[in-house]
Amino acid sequence: MQKWLETPCEVILLKVKLLRVTDDGVNLVANSARVSGVPESMDEKSIVRMIVENDYSSALEHIVFTFDISDISIAISRELLEHRIASHTARSTRYNIEEGFGFVNPLEYIPEIETIVGKDAEKEFLKAMEDARKHYIRIYRILEKYSNSIAKEVARYVLPVAAHTHYVWTVNARSLINFLMLRLCVRAAPEMRELAKKIREIVVEIYPEIFSGIGCRGYTLGICPENEARPKNCPYRKLIKTKKEVKKQTKIRDISKDLYHYL
Repeated sequence: MQKWLETPCEVILLKVKLLRVTDDGVNLVANSARVSGVPESMDEKSIVRMIVENDYSSALEHIVFTFDISDISIAISRELLEHRIASHTARSTRYNIEEGFGFVNPLEYIPEIETIVGKDAEKEFLKAMEDARKHYIRIYRILEKYSNSIAKEVARYVLPVAAHTHYVWTVNARSLINFLMLRLCVRAAPEMRELAKKIREIVVEIYPEIFSGIGCRGYTLGICPENEARPKNCPYRKLIKTKKEVKKQTKIRDISKDLYHYL
């Protein structure tokens, strides 16, 4: 047990590895689309581009990716679980001993904070992580005399949300596009945005026909739905209008009079 006390916590940045992907996905999607009536004369890549650009995306669900996502924080893993049209398998803190747990330093993902204030905050943060590790070990040592499984069960409750976790994540191409559009936005949590960037780098290389034009929602759709929430550091702020701005500039007829019979 003394060895545990000498094991420091580690700050490690997240990693993403592709475990498996549907082979020949472009042809699979194109052939699926032809079943619904897409002309046989269109070549496969043109069909896929049309599907992505026009958001006829149900056919994209036939392409499935499985990723190994490691060294992400428990905090961000909760956001990952919000994307419910995917399959998640996580590392268990109930059955694994976390004596020298790695953790995410959120300041690593916010490079603009290099001031004295940032350094002071980092110092306090690292101290809190070390304190959490010590408390975990002490609680485990007390309870392991009674039951090893109960010791792990109880000690895990002092783990901070910064502690690392590990996921195997399976998602289809349609749901992955939705994930990227939301999580590549500058409003996304910095760690989650970094995860989205790494995933995008992988999938663009495999299926550029599908993912090369995918970015945040503003970039992908040509209109930003964030409206007033769009931050000043958005790189597309002067290039892409918000949804509200477009609505204000568009004359909309009285639906009750002109479109009543179509509703």
